[in-house]
Amino acid sequence: MARRQIAEKSSLKRVLARAKTLAEQVRETAERVHQEAQEARRLTDVARQQAERGRELSKAGREEARAEIDSIMWSVDTAGNGKRRASGSDKT
Repeated sequence: MARRQIAEKSSLKRVLARAKTLAEQVRETAERVHQEAQEARRLTDVARQQAERGRELSKAGREEARAEIDSIMWSVDTAGNGKRRASGSDKT
């Protein structure tokens, strides 16, 4: 009977040691997952900021392109009007 109790205690100690080891692994995994979630949030914020900056640059580029087109059209219109006058169509 004493041997049986010793064997049971030994078995219990092994089970407890294994449970302790597994609990430590779970804790470490939980910490790692938490850190990765924080990093994911940080990267999401960076991506959100970069997307907003991209939208701003795109808008500015479109506005600049429109201004250039307007300027070119004005130059073409002005040059065209000058040629007509130079050809003598405005003679009195």
